Amino acid sequence: MTIHFFCALLCEAKPIIENYNLIKSDKYNLFNIYLSADKEISLTLTGIGKTNAAKAVNYHHECVNTSDNNIWLNIGIAGHKNIEIGETRLVNKIIDDEDKLSWYPQIIFNPPCDCEDLVSLKSPSTKYKSCLYDMEASGFYQMAVKFGTSELIHSLKIISDNSEKSMSVINKKNVEFLVKNKMNVIEKLLAELVVLANNITPRNRKPKYYNLFLKKWHFTQSEKHMLSSLLTKLLIRYSDENLFEMTERLATGKLVLKELQNKINNIDFSIN
Repeated sequence: MTIHFFCALLCEAKPIIENYNLIKSDKYNLFNIYLSADKEISLTLTGIGKTNAAKAVNYHHECVNTSDNNIWLNIGIAGHKNIEIGETRLVNKIIDDEDKLSWYPQIIFNPPCDCEDLVSLKSPSTKYKSCLYDMEASGFYQMAVKFGTSELIHSLKIISDNSEKSMSVINKKNVEFLVKNKMNVIEKLLAELVVLANNITPRNRKPKYYNLFLKKWHFTQSEKHMLSSLLTKLLIRYSDENLFEMTERLATGKLVLKELQNKINNIDFSIN
């Protein structure tokens, strides 16, 4: 499963880059693109503004192998009238403040946080209202839907300023802290989207190790679905770990499922 992150600024992207061990590619120079070793996770720095965001998504599509079952995520900070700084919101409506066009991301999964409307502005503003404000989401979304599936294209925003604490409090260090502190929400969102991507695509590819599990243990049909879901979620966090070897000692498929579920329950989503 291929995941494409898009962040306006390096301070927003740094916790994601570190969490997934992404390396900056020297092949691309129009926008900075970071890739995981297996090329399954990528991140592009778009720069500020909806025009840059749209251009970056298009450039990313031209440079990186994308397909209709990929996940596209715009992660960044946003302002709001009264939501507490540090809170996260998944965007369920995007409005472009200039041309008044709007888009409705399809949230057909269990979101890891509350949802909120967002307005993309041309320039920063402190005239806060009861909606999110950013400068990139409209450019990101209107371009990404040309290449991907709407159910798998989303914007997750972390509140950086509000009517009590304006944009004057924002700096690179505290933006990085805000994103780093919400990596657990990002990973929970990804877990939901990966399962969704596997369910809505015709290929319906099974996760790594799935066939090895079926060869060694017996699973009922419902247990096979559970196995696929558990492996999919775990592989987001433990892409380098051999999940088959971890459970190889167990006697039955039911014990395997229990072990995998326990590993999910015990995941520490914080970044050391």
